[in-house]
Amino acid sequence: MVSAIIPRYEFRIFGNNLNKYGKKIKEVSPKEMTREMDSVYLLTPWKRKNNVKIREGIMDIKVLEQKHAGLEQWNPFLVGEFPLEADIIKTVVFPALGIESPVFERKKYSLKQFITEVVTIDPDLAVAYVWKTRHAYTVGECITEIAEIKVNGSSIKTICIESEDPDKVLAAKKILGINSKVENISYPLALKRIMGLMALPEYWNNIGF
Repeated sequence: MVSAIIPRYEFRIFGNNLNKYGKKIKEVSPKEMTREMDSVYLLTPWKRKNNVKIREGIMDIKVLEQKHAGLEQWNPFLVGEFPLEADIIKTVVFPALGIESPVFERKKYSLKQFITEVVTIDPDLAVAYVWKTRHAYTVGECITEIAEIKVNGSSIKTICIESEDPDKVLAAKKILGINSKVENISYPLALKRIMGLMALPEYWNNIGF
């Protein structure tokens, strides 16, 4: 049911004015590939240290293991592919979301059934439908990404640097000119801000964001 992956340290930023960082990435690395994908993120208004999403019909959970020097170490694992057993949803997914599991009417759920019969009727849950165009690069031996995304139809951009070695991520940040004042923003945090589940920091309301 669950397969472990080596956790990586990540630094991610969001905004619509990331050109100076994107230009630098393209100067130091050729583009390696472009992928398009869609994901469904499950969100709660509370500060849970988990990233719960469905991609290509597979439930995927990332747990925030620790923070280090402004980076976040995320440990992902695959829960399973839909149709998904109700018992797995109850014992794995809802504890990761940090909310009480409902009473299930089915023993197994297709993705559509899970969204329509479980998620959308739960007042403690919100759904973000995210379309991504992801461009892959390598900066300082780190996996680096520039992506254009749509969150329930709203457009924003993101840049991410990640590696199993935190020192390599910090070195890549220096190469790109990302200083310590730039906030590290995870997908769940960004989505909650975009959807109004959390208050916006002042700089997100800046016209240059």
